[in-house]
Amino acid sequence: MTTHKNNQSAQRRPAFRCTGQQLDAIVRFAEERKLDHRTLEFVVAEYCRFRSKAA
Repeated sequence: MTTHKNNQSAQRRPAFRCTGQQLDAIVRFAEERKLDHRTLEFVVAEYCRFRSKAA
C-alpha cells in the first residue's frame, strides 16, 4: 500500500451562500442560457455579471 504525504493544504474557495429563491433564479438563468453543463462557479459568475449590467 502506498501512502502519500501531503503537508500542503488545499486552497479554500470563498463560501457561496444564497437563499432558495436566489438558487432558483440562478438555476433558471443557467437553463435559459444552456449553461447547465457548466460549473456552478461559472454560472454564478455569469449570473452576477448579468445582474450588474441590468442594474
